[in-house]
Amino acid sequence: MLCKDRPVFCKDYRIDRYLNEGLFNGKTVYIHYTSEQGLKAIRKDGKISANPNRDRRGPKAKRGVYLTLAKDAMNQKKAHKLLFFCEEKYASSATHCIIFVFYDNRELTYAPITSGSSVTEVISWNDINFNQIDIIYYGKNCFI
Repeated sequence: MLCKDRPVFCKDYRIDRYLNEGLFNGKTVYIHYTSEQGLKAIRKDGKISANPNRDRRGPKAKRGVYLTLAKDAMNQKKAHKLLFFCEEKYASSATHCIIFVFYDNRELTYAPITSGSSVTEVISWNDINFNQIDIIYYGKNCFI
């Protein structure tokens, strides 16, 4: 049961518990924001690809799967502002998300999104295959 003084992140109370704790079965909870088309591709491929879509992101797009921690759960509007810096080409990049934990330890890079930001950017430099993660939720961005 959630404590009343904890923040509510999600419209689904079952997910909220893990976001508030930041853990699922003792493992760190991560969120990957994506578009509806991106989520369809992730489901079809059985992985979150680290290869950038250069047609959409440009020729200088960097390799990596970009994640946030549970503490940084955010709705589409906030994600567009804080993660995608209001870039118009990314307007639909947080309409959907996938929430998961890794089965095993994984090498990840952690840093604030920008200098002084409270939002942590987490990067996996390699693909994240479904057989490496326990998916808690995938679908429309349910954050409030």
